[in-house]
Amino acid sequence: MSTAVRIVKTADVLHGKPRIEGTRVGVFQVGEAVRRGDWSEGDAAEQLGLDAAQVRAAVEYYDEHPELMDTLRKQKRARRQSIRAESRAE
Repeated sequence: MSTAVRIVKTADVLHGKPRIEGTRVGVFQVGEAVRRGDWSEGDAAEQLGLDAAQVRAAVEYYDEHPELMDTLRKQKRARRQSIRAESRAE
């Protein structure tokens, strides 16, 4: 019997960003690493303690929600810039 992997969003985990159910692994993290070519799907599974179906589900969700992923990418960039600015403050 096969169980489908679910992508969920809950306010109290990863600030409500989509993640693989039963984990704290975000879709954005998996999708970015695989689509940028940093990791193969197999590498992502090994590095993050996931199985192949979980990685595929995350990458599919990533590909099917480009606007959301772009928003998350912009938020990440803004956080980095804020941290850099704060670290330079006297």
